[in-house]
Amino acid sequence: MRRKLLPLAAAAVLACVSTATALAAGSTHVTQFSYTTPPHLTCGILGSAVVHGTNVFRDTGDGTSFMSGTWFGVFTAANTGKSTTLSFAGPVTQASPPVIDQLAGTVTITTTDGGLFERLSITGGPTLSRDAGSVTLVDVYGYTGDPANPVDFNDFISETVSGLDGPHPDLLSGFSIFCDVIVPYLEGP
Repeated sequence: MRRKLLPLAAAAVLACVSTATALAAGSTHVTQFSYTTPPHLTCGILGSAVVHGTNVFRDTGDGTSFMSGTWFGVFTAANTGKSTTLSFAGPVTQASPPVIDQLAGTVTITTTDGGLFERLSITGGPTLSRDAGSVTLVDVYGYTGDPANPVDFNDFISETVSGLDGPHPDLLSGFSIFCDVIVPYLEGP
C-alpha cells in the first residue's frame, strides 16, 4: 500500500510545495486535502483508498522550509472488504537551500522528518508496523537549468538515509515489511 499511496502523498506534498513557492518569502500556506483513488493493486491486492489530511508549509525566506501536517490513507481490499490505514504526522524541515551541481545536472535536497514517519494499522485496530523518530533524507533530483526553480521533481535520481533515530523497521527493510504485514491480514479469513 505504501508503494501506491506514497506517490499520492508525495504528489499532495509537491502540490503544496509548488503552491507555497509562489508565495512571498516567510509566508505560511495551509492546505486540507481529501480524495479517493481509483482501483489499483497494493502488494498484489486489488482495492482503493480514501486519503485525507492537512499540510502546513512555511517558506523561511532563505532557501529553506518547514512543513508539518497529517496524512491518512485507508486502503480497502476489493475481495474481502478488509482495510488498513497508513498514516504520517509531524514536521519536515529543509535546513539548507537546494545544492545545485550544474556539471552533474543534479540538485540535492536534505530534509529531516520527525514525529511519526509511518504507521500502518488495521483500520480501527492494532498497529502492524510503526516507524517513528527523526530521519534525515538526502534526495537527488535532475536540474532544470533554472537556478530560480532548480528542481525537476519528475526526475528523481536517488535517496540516501542518514541521521536515523528511533525505530524505523519498514524504512530499514526497504519497505518490504509493509507488504509482509498487510497481505496476510487483507487476504485472511
